[in-house]
Amino acid sequence: MPAHAFARSRLDELSHHQNLLLLQGPNGPFFKQVADRMRELGANVAKVNFNGGDSFFYRDSSSIRFDESIERWPAFLRLLIEERKIRAILLFGQCRPMHRVALSVAREMGVSVVVFEEGYVRPWWITMETGGVNHASQLASAVPAALPIYPQVQRPRQFRWAFTRMGWYSFLYFAAGLFGRRLYPHYEHHKPFRMAEMFRWLRSAYRKHLYRSMERDIIAPLLDTYGPDFFLVPLQISTDSQITHASGWKDNGAFIAATIRSFAAHACDSDLLVFKHHPLERGHSDYAAAIHATARQCGVAGRVLYIHDGHVPSLLKRSKGVVTINSTVGLQALYHGVPVCVTGSAFYARPGIVEDVGMDDFWQEHVEPNRKYFTRFYRYMMHTTQINASFYVTSSLRTPRREIGRGVLMRFAGAGAALLLFGSGEAPSFVERSVAWLTYALHGL
Repeated sequence: MPAHAFARSRLDELSHHQNLLLLQGPNGPFFKQVADRMRELGANVAKVNFNGGDSFFYRDSSSIRFDESIERWPAFLRLLIEERKIRAILLFGQCRPMHRVALSVAREMGVSVVVFEEGYVRPWWITMETGGVNHASQLASAVPAALPIYPQVQRPRQFRWAFTRMGWYSFLYFAAGLFGRRLYPHYEHHKPFRMAEMFRWLRSAYRKHLYRSMERDIIAPLLDTYGPDFFLVPLQISTDSQITHASGWKDNGAFIAATIRSFAAHACDSDLLVFKHHPLERGHSDYAAAIHATARQCGVAGRVLYIHDGHVPSLLKRSKGVVTINSTVGLQALYHGVPVCVTGSAFYARPGIVEDVGMDDFWQEHVEPNRKYFTRFYRYMMHTTQINASFYVTSSLRTPRREIGRGVLMRFAGAGAALLLFGSGEAPSFVERSVAWLTYALHGL
């Protein structure tokens, strides 16, 4: 079976639950597409919207607006499950407050919860697991030597412009959340709905091109076969639930400082330490000052580098090892046979794959993963939790003809409807209305 057909069949299996409830999905129209497909297969679908961004991307008669305080959410959800005879809940982002409540209520009422997440193997995959993902995944208790043997993973179907659309959909989501906040007065997003957040996404696009030219001379030696030895440290998003819920680190800053101090005290004098900024944080944060200050204090200023770009697989292949909190870059490293030091809780840190070695010892005692165990674990993970699709490229779930049918005029019509919806209550300013028209009119282009 071709990879794209297998992906479609995996998603189609959700219709067997018959009565589905969708909560928050990834930024963009993905959950709306899933709902449409489930209805084609005969399932009943309802969707709860919690903010203007949810409402903008899921405008449907089946949507239910929850505009009360989170204290009211458990009772609201229990009643909804009973009335609609819900058998499965679909959500993205298991650690969001309303989703943590949903997981608890679902366990209490015997309802399945299907959790979506960005692909463990990126960029051509998405994750779909029952019960939880990442540190809550069933993979976190897997014993590689005891797993069934699966065949080689087929070459995935690739999707153009996925990263660009993800940034654009995120911009639109925050714009809609900002202008629709009067309709959802009690909602608090994990990244506040403020005008500044929208412009951070624009700044991210600018910085991407800026750093690409600025860092070319820094990255080139790292990719050179005869270049210096180095350890790679992939940073995660500062608000990542993997840091706040699955590690002992307070934030990225604490992790960075501890890593530099450990490196300075225990690594070989000829080794370099390379911090790689997360691509989705370009417009939100910059750790240059903190990294350079700590490196100077520890006497390793010339041996610590900080980059924002660079082809990660190529950097991994050249590195001596990877130090991470629990980033899925660690999984990529293991795929390339690179030793990994995990300082948080990661589903892939299984016996025989990731050595139980502390950071101080890792610089000198890193051990390559057991290839046999990793291959068995990797193939099991790919066949049971990964789907070859994209949250952000609509053709991954729909035929291109249908996608083309969503024309520019429809987008402008949707823009007017959305602006009327989000402009209710106290009238937005002229600037707000102008930005709203621009963002909504360009939705999906």
